[in-house]
Amino acid sequence: MARELILNNPYRTLGLLAGASAREITRQTNNLKKYIAAGAEPPSDYSFATLDRFRRTAEDIDAATAKLNLDEDKMLSALFWFWNGNEITDEPAFDALKEGDAETAYQIWNKRIIQTTEDGKRIWKAVSGGNFSAFHNYFVVETLRKNGNRNTAVAANLLFLESAYYLKLVNAATDTTYKTTKKDLQLLFLNEITEEIESEKVHHELLNFVKHIKNYDFAAKTDFLKFISQKFTTNITAQIEIARKARTANKQKAATAGENLFKNIKNDFAQLKEIFGAKDFSYSNIADKVANELLQCSIDFFNDSQDKQLDNDYQAKATTLAKLAQNVAVGQVVKGRIKENLQTLENMKDREILQAIAALQSVKDAYETNKTKITARVKIQELTLDWNQSINWNKVNESIENSIDWNKVVELIQKVITSKNVDKIRNAANAAKIDEYKRLVDFVFEKLSRSQKSKVSYLDWWGSNTRSMTTRTFQTTQTLQTPLASIYTPKKESWSDEAVGCLAVSIVIAVIVALALIAIFNS
Repeated sequence: MARELILNNPYRTLGLLAGASAREITRQTNNLKKYIAAGAEPPSDYSFATLDRFRRTAEDIDAATAKLNLDEDKMLSALFWFWNGNEITDEPAFDALKEGDAETAYQIWNKRIIQTTEDGKRIWKAVSGGNFSAFHNYFVVETLRKNGNRNTAVAANLLFLESAYYLKLVNAATDTTYKTTKKDLQLLFLNEITEEIESEKVHHELLNFVKHIKNYDFAAKTDFLKFISQKFTTNITAQIEIARKARTANKQKAATAGENLFKNIKNDFAQLKEIFGAKDFSYSNIADKVANELLQCSIDFFNDSQDKQLDNDYQAKATTLAKLAQNVAVGQVVKGRIKENLQTLENMKDREILQAIAALQSVKDAYETNKTKITARVKIQELTLDWNQSINWNKVNESIENSIDWNKVVELIQKVITSKNVDKIRNAANAAKIDEYKRLVDFVFEKLSRSQKSKVSYLDWWGSNTRSMTTRTFQTTQTLQTPLASIYTPKKESWSDEAVGCLAVSIVIAVIVALALIAIFNS
């Protein structure tokens, strides 16, 4: 990790600056061991012991020496320690550090790399032959300073590594056989910083760091951002698979699987969006995968609950999950699919009341149809009567009332409009549909006998019909006598209708129409 790589840097342990030669490393190692063996304090060196915690045993010296054998290790260590790239400007700063004065060293390097505009804004100077090492050393001292700004410190070293002068550090720290690129060094450097931030387990720190780094152009930018996105998407992808397996194994738990998916990816997902933006492929691609899985959890849960005819408020749960998917989705294809399913769920919300209205309306339509037919036939027969004959309209109206088998209507209502459905109907949000339902219930109740009403009394929760129960009874069939014994019996009528349902489930209702219409007249 970055700060630990500075504090426990092998160059620091040996009291050397980055880029020390193999001969300098060997000589310093031997001298330090002699002082330690004699129990004496080594002379002042470049360990800057007063800056922060520091210890140096014989074992520490051996470990540090071992870490500076390979060029890869030397390069990593050089990235996180002071380097004398310009004796004129760097040496005074090192002298201040030896005395424990980090602020003076900071000011020396700060003036070399940052300028203040007339409006008070601090901006970077261009990396040049006179200040390139100041950018690097500024990173180290700013990281060690109390209340130092890590993002600014990292940016300074990144600017140096992006310049052509990065090769001076490479050549100083390694031998001529070592080959690397600025992109490789930048990734090595940034990955160490990222690990340090993640170890702190403060979510917003990584977010702030990456957002800050995105403001700069550097060779490894694309690769680094891809690396960062994978840190988030790896967990998100794993959570999607967990949700998929859970809903596949038990569709009744699909809603819970979707809820857990969103909960477990919420932080990573938010940071990914904040860093890359909704239009970036790194975000939009994984966002649509999450949205698809959330929607599928909603669909599976809804269909399973409906197939099992469960009373678990599944429509509301499925809708909530689908709306989560809608908020996450980016692509138009996914958004379109979610919109279609939300519309279906919205329609299903009023399924019970629409189904009830369709059934009751069918009863009313059958009644009105019979009434129209009977009345028309009577009027035709009326034209054939003698001058001293007339229609007995009371008998006609009685025949109309009895043209529907109301016992069958009651059976139909009990089957199609259950008390459980009425509980949902009374809580429906569609006031216009509730009013329509009430008017139809009032119509049907006007036609039913007291005993028939009692069987379906649950339809009328508002109580308007229970206070005016009629004692009227109807015969299923009837024969009406006239003085001329003129009998006219039309054919039987039947009716059917399909109830409304979003899932295209047709509910066909059949009511027996028993007409025994005769020419009813008075002489």
